[in-house]
Amino acid sequence: MRFYLGLITLLVGLDQFIKYLVRLYLNAGSHIELIPNLIHLTHQENRGISFSLLSDLPSMLRTPLLAGVSFIVVVGLCIYVFRNWGALVTGEKWGFSLIISGAVGNLIDRAFRQHVTDYMYFHFYETGFFVNNLADDLITIGFLIMLYHAFVAHNSRS
Repeated sequence: MRFYLGLITLLVGLDQFIKYLVRLYLNAGSHIELIPNLIHLTHQENRGISFSLLSDLPSMLRTPLLAGVSFIVVVGLCIYVFRNWGALVTGEKWGFSLIISGAVGNLIDRAFRQHVTDYMYFHFYETGFFVNNLADDLITIGFLIMLYHAFVAHNSRS
């Protein structure tokens, strides 16, 4: 379990460090092309959840609601993982660790900044898709690992 706690700590730290650098070096509206016509770095403050949902709520309601729900999800996941640690296979441990890392990274932003710092803008030439951050990617990758174990790996063990 120590390895996974260290992994979570490292990934949350990396997420927060990258967000710090983005806030420090990128002004709103500026960007740096990473892969032309596909990905560039930008600085965007997402006051809502995915795709800026709920960002129009008044901040007196939005901030405690989103931070509170995020906190409850993180605590619930941690309780579940702790109680079931012995029954989890390695891939599930990785999946949960990535999901918890991402959730904690975004929770820190919501609780202390009232927004999540996003910076990776995915687009195809002039067609924009979304802007996200490392925490979002960790949640997505962790979820995909969990799906794999729920369907593919589970069926191969049966």
